[in-house]
Amino acid sequence: MRPRLAPPALVLALLLTGCGGGTEQVALPAPSSPPPSTPAPLTVKEAKGRYLSLVAPYDIARDELAEAMKAGREWRTVRERAGAVAAANAACAEQLRGTRWPAAVQAPMTALLAEHEIALRHWKLAAEAGSNAVLRREIRAAEAHTGDRTAGKVRAALGLPPRRPA
Repeated sequence: MRPRLAPPALVLALLLTGCGGGTEQVALPAPSSPPPSTPAPLTVKEAKGRYLSLVAPYDIARDELAEAMKAGREWRTVRERAGAVAAANAACAEQLRGTRWPAAVQAPMTALLAEHEIALRHWKLAAEAGSNAVLRREIRAAEAHTGDRTAGKVRAALGLPPRRPA
């Protein structure tokens, strides 16, 4: 079977009506991507769970460091635990900072994050310590800025009980 060709008059009509590519420009609509939206702050109930889940790894790392020190572990082992605390502190602070907290929590959270930043510098120095004396000094300096009092204010604003010491 042989393909059927369009009559010459039809081809000419198509060319004259613009199918051949005229110079008329058509404005295309802008790509439809929704504007970035800021998530709403968490409810107090949501914030309780979020806070506890975010600080748990940091609290566990600090508890493990304290246990290693109480057990009299060799200073290089304690230094490794201090490195784990530094990593947990950095991750915790980043996640806390990236969360939209309820209004009542925002001020104590800002103070807690400031303490985390100071503590992190000392945790990193402890993790890099070249001697037991430097390690102990940096751990003491970091512990002075773990934000336990400020964390207590965050916990109170969330309706959580104070954290039990390790």
